[in-house]
Amino acid sequence: MKLRTGALLLIPLAFFLLVGCATTRDVASLQGQLGELQQKVDILRGRVTSEMQQKWVNYETSLEELRQEIKILRANVEEDRELLNKIANDLDVLKKDYEAKTSVLTKEKGEDAAVVPSPTPAPPTTPQEEPKEDMEGAYQRAYGSFKKGEYPAALKQFRAFLSAYPTSEYADNAQYWIGECYQRQGDYERAILEYEQAVKQYPKGDKVSAALLKQGFAFLDLGDRVNAKLLFQKVIKQYPQSPQAEIAAKKLKTMD
Repeated sequence: MKLRTGALLLIPLAFFLLVGCATTRDVASLQGQLGELQQKVDILRGRVTSEMQQKWVNYETSLEELRQEIKILRANVEEDRELLNKIANDLDVLKKDYEAKTSVLTKEKGEDAAVVPSPTPAPPTTPQEEPKEDMEGAYQRAYGSFKKGEYPAALKQFRAFLSAYPTSEYADNAQYWIGECYQRQGDYERAILEYEQAVKQYPKGDKVSAALLKQGFAFLDLGDRVNAKLLFQKVIKQYPQSPQAEIAAKKLKTMD
């Protein structure tokens, strides 16, 4: 009887011991899982932090590169502005000098005319009406004179064409060929001024790049290498895909 009573008393004790052991194992297991979870969280946090830091570094790098590009663009704009101002000033000086020379020549011719007696006037003749040419015919006639090397005649015809058809599709070409006529005759100063008219009056015409290029060559013929180089560089920069840009680039290589 006593043994049975003792055995009964041991059952609750064993139960509590077993429960205690199970609870300890569960707690240890849970702590282990929590530790692993914490490690994963730390790894994830470190990874996110690293990625954010890298993105921030990339952002700052891109921002700095953008600032540098803006700085370079501003410098280029300022350089272009100075270049254009220099060319414009030199053209103004050239124009005034040319006008002064023309004024002196006109005055000298007037004095010579005053000395030479006037010829006997010819008897009046009945004026005959000349047939009016169409626009393209007038242009082709002037261009034909130019191709033959008859530059004074071509000049007169191109000017007459511009007077009659100032807004035609050939107007920019006519103004350009006027500059060519002067350049072919060795009047480089006047050629430069006429090319400038082609650029200013017809900025959207297809002769602008050619006019700028020929201005450069005219300055070169006058011994002005500085303005010649500036104009060649302008052609390359503003019309990089044009045949004139290729010619300008080749010429610049020979000038270095």
